[in-house]
Amino acid sequence: MTPTNSDSRFRSLTGDSRTRMLTGGSLERIPFAEVVRSLYRERTTAKLLVSRGGEERTFSFDRGQILFASSNREAQLVGELLRTFGLADENLLMSAFEKALNEPGQGLARALTESGAVPGYVAEAAVRALSERLFFDTLKWTSGVFTVTPLDAAPDVPAKMDRPTGGMLLEALRRLPSPASQLNSPLDPGSRPVFAPDLLLRYQAILVSAEEAEVLGKVDGTTTVEQIHRDQRIVARLAATGLVQLVAQGRPIEKSGAAEGLLFLNVEIAGAQPPARVAEQHELQRELVWNAYRRLDWATHYDLLGVEPGDPGEAIVKALHERARLFHPDHHLKSHLGDARDALEALFARVRIAERAFRSPETRTAYDRTLEVSADTIALPDTAPTMEVQKEIARKNYTRAKVLYEEEDFYPAYEMTRQAVEFDPSQKEYWVLLSRIQRKNPKWVRHATETMRRAVKFIPENVELWWELAEACLHERNEPERMKALKEVMRLDPGNRRAQAALANITAKASR
Repeated sequence: MTPTNSDSRFRSLTGDSRTRMLTGGSLERIPFAEVVRSLYRERTTAKLLVSRGGEERTFSFDRGQILFASSNREAQLVGELLRTFGLADENLLMSAFEKALNEPGQGLARALTESGAVPGYVAEAAVRALSERLFFDTLKWTSGVFTVTPLDAAPDVPAKMDRPTGGMLLEALRRLPSPASQLNSPLDPGSRPVFAPDLLLRYQAILVSAEEAEVLGKVDGTTTVEQIHRDQRIVARLAATGLVQLVAQGRPIEKSGAAEGLLFLNVEIAGAQPPARVAEQHELQRELVWNAYRRLDWATHYDLLGVEPGDPGEAIVKALHERARLFHPDHHLKSHLGDARDALEALFARVRIAERAFRSPETRTAYDRTLEVSADTIALPDTAPTMEVQKEIARKNYTRAKVLYEEEDFYPAYEMTRQAVEFDPSQKEYWVLLSRIQRKNPKWVRHATETMRRAVKFIPENVELWWELAEACLHERNEPERMKALKEVMRLDPGNRRAQAALANITAKASR
């Protein structure tokens, strides 16, 4: 079953990981491949408009995935395609094109079908073929301007491309006589290719040719471009895709410490036999993705990577790269993870956050300190009256946290309720919600009980708080303290039926 509230979880996890997004420019300064790669790397949902010589081409992206391409000249282009293969009557084509003029990129397939020019499946295939052709052809543009318009949701398109953005880029680059034109600087034969330090680019799920696989197999940070392969265009297109990075002569190379080589990437080789037990590997990967996603709200970075807090830095680096490879968002285009896109996006976003936290011994120490603080139960403030502004913040936090709790977005709900209790501990509702949130995490059951112990200490004459303490003890399986809490409920409210029934049930079990 797919967990709920994936959209809000994804937004909360990626909000602080974005850099300044590309908004526009010229293709003379920023090659088209770099524009696409930037939108992919930043997981952008947007429309990219590229203009040159009166033609405008629009490219739709959803979280970095290229979906569709259209042109203000698409009718002409599709018409040429259909005429070439004799698939449509000329008069019907003209009628369909007139209907589609007002909906570029949307109405052509429908207009072709409704006019009777071609069957529906032919119209859809023609529009999809045009979409890919436009994408491939735009890499030949060395002049023009582009504008990026961010969108709140994935754009509606008539047909979707079914290959990863990197795979589409690589196919387009293969068709260029000089793929180095899509690099930021001229290809230096003496530069040394290394695997991309950016985890998203490094672990793209791309289908490569045998020659491209041969080049990737020789990438070691020492061998130069001219030494790796006689056809330097292969290296150029792998670099333009982002799988590898070219380090200039004389520049130092920092080793990541992760395992390197063709076998440790996500690429597949065209024509090669699938690895042994591939179905079993896919099932294990799917199980890992969903299990990690279900626990994501409560997982520490160590939990996510499957390591222990005391493990050495080398083990952390190895686990980071392995999780990045397995949780890469490109996997959502594979059949065994076709329903896991939100899960993969959220998991990979957390891997990126973990990467920053473990970037150095200092950042790791700082992160470990946050775990020590968050593991502690909230200390009660002293008896000085709480400031009004803190009470207002607490009230707003609690109101928002209730909504998040109902949506099962537990981690932000916990943080907000925790602060609400700290700012205004006189409100029993805050304590109750905090304990209930903590009980959602099996690892925090004792924290939930401790929260309610402190609550009844601070507000001793409240029946609801004693009842919540009894409930927390039930989850902790602490029957003696549960009975004490239930007896306190009866002392404060002798007619309380819930407490009477619970005590009677405990007594009946003890007598069996």
